[in-house]
Amino acid sequence: MIRLLLRGLVIASLLYLGFPSIYAQSDPFKVVLDPGHGGKDPGNVHNGYYEKTITLAISKKVEAILNKEKDVDVSLTRDRDVAVDLYARGPIANKKSADVFVSIHCDAHDSNAHGAGTFVLGLHRADKNLEVAKRENAVIYREEGYTENYAKFNSDAIGVSVIQEENLNQSIQLAYKVQNGLVKRAGRRDRQVKQAGFVVLYGTIMPSILIEVGFLSNANEGAFLNSNAGQQKVAEAIAAALIDYKNEFFMNSIAFDQPTFDSTTYYRIQLAASDRRLSENDPFFKGLKPIYRDEVSAVMRYFYGRTSSFQTAQELLKQAQNKGFKDAFIAEMN
Repeated sequence: MIRLLLRGLVIASLLYLGFPSIYAQSDPFKVVLDPGHGGKDPGNVHNGYYEKTITLAISKKVEAILNKEKDVDVSLTRDRDVAVDLYARGPIANKKSADVFVSIHCDAHDSNAHGAGTFVLGLHRADKNLEVAKRENAVIYREEGYTENYAKFNSDAIGVSVIQEENLNQSIQLAYKVQNGLVKRAGRRDRQVKQAGFVVLYGTIMPSILIEVGFLSNANEGAFLNSNAGQQKVAEAIAAALIDYKNEFFMNSIAFDQPTFDSTTYYRIQLAASDRRLSENDPFFKGLKPIYRDEVSAVMRYFYGRTSSFQTAQELLKQAQNKGFKDAFIAEMN
């Protein structure tokens, strides 16, 4: 019973205490890196710096670092200066059964803006997020047959698919690890983790993020990103975050007799994660009460109940599952 509950615990988006026995995943951790733009699509071009060149260089450096890890399988959506249609990039990762998808980009603005930001898929929570997504999505109009290929997309307002909704917690966890690394290891200004509707993320069926590593329109940051040393720092930050994510979340199972407990630990049942703000009385919760809502970077996580007893938490989980929340899980919090 406990072993089944841990499927949820390893993807929880909140911190939890460690457990005694951990068994490593037998299959390699599959990473697909997506160097933004390429070929006839240069991406942002400012101060003589080309986004397509920089994103490829950083991606190859991340690949080189990850290739030193014996249990990591890494590949790129492009390994040279060629164009890859935006709609085709996510399916490349899907076909490889990737565990994570990381799209790497450089930003630009008509101000002196600078810094790095990491995005997960979702509705545009602010105008500036919409503008970033529109710039990255704009390439579709340069592709042949874009009318047919993107018929189902509204590039100004892409929501979260059912599958991505399920992966949202893990995408956010990965995004925060990458963002923290870019700030602390690569010295970038923190532009935070955000949500926006990127076509390239919409087609994936695994935890996926898009990184804007900095602004080419900022002379100093552009020079940093165009330099070998700057690219190496950024690559090291991204690679370290991926390795950290793998070590923390990518495992077959965790076995324990009893959960670690102290006076500050309590348990809730996570029901869902969404960008929609719901009230406790919303029909979605099917009468379950009390409902708690936590918000992180405009993403709402909804929890049922609160208890310091793990046995009671198991009973609450059964109640939630009987109400139809089959993917609910116990979240240990402190």
